[in-house]
Amino acid sequence: MVFRSIRKGGLWGFPLFLLATSAIVTSGGLTMAVPKGDYARPELLIEPQELKDLLDRKEPSIRVIDIRDRLKYHAGHIPGALHVWRPDIVDKDHPMPGMMASQAQIEALMGRLGIQETDTLVIYSDGPDNARLWWVLAYYGFPIAQMKLLDGGIDGWKEKGYPTELLSPKVSQTRFRLPGRSKGREHLLCDLPQVKEALHDTRKVVLDVRSKREYLGEETLQGAVRPGRIPGVVWIEWKETLIPDGPYKGYWKPAEEIRKIFSSRGITPDKDVYMY
Repeated sequence: MVFRSIRKGGLWGFPLFLLATSAIVTSGGLTMAVPKGDYARPELLIEPQELKDLLDRKEPSIRVIDIRDRLKYHAGHIPGALHVWRPDIVDKDHPMPGMMASQAQIEALMGRLGIQETDTLVIYSDGPDNARLWWVLAYYGFPIAQMKLLDGGIDGWKEKGYPTELLSPKVSQTRFRLPGRSKGREHLLCDLPQVKEALHDTRKVVLDVRSKREYLGEETLQGAVRPGRIPGVVWIEWKETLIPDGPYKGYWKPAEEIRKIFSSRGITPDKDVYMY
């Protein structure tokens, strides 16, 4: 399976990467997440308990990133978490809103946050923006083995009774550089001609992962050009891959459940997926 993201919109197809059958990459001796998830790539996630243990040990290479609205961040975040918000990772100079930020813009952002190329990043949110940041960094060549999404997000952290803080950490700016786009990462992004071609190819699926109201054209979020959807797409709201309620609300569903969700819509390992 190959999955691509349309440049405007971001990658909310992280579960497809989580299920990908490519070789597992170990990450600096860190323990594997989700022991009962049966994922092909469990190292892409980290559980709240694992993160708490790392922070308690004051692991110097662990940098936590909170990608939520600034007001939410200052109302309480994981201790030491750095703040990023969606406008920081969209192209500030592009005439079309919501486009992926340039490599230089992302490098400047990471440098301001005091992040180094050797750090391991733990990214969390209360929505899909954690996966969007993961996607942008992956596309520009940051090592996938050095990025993890916090399973359960900030709510999973709070559910455990772990502490939060209000103040931003003090950081020293760094000179951060990304390797840049490579042939191995080109599939993480697609353009309009590729999407048009995919709509007429039975070996490919164009996937809309927005909310139902957006898909039906009943709601238009800020930055969207007009309501509605691309004709002929498959729709799976991004939330469908997460546990909806109970003590593990917001955690990723087990691999087999996620496979069933996608296969029920005709998304199988033999097809390339183009998503927005």
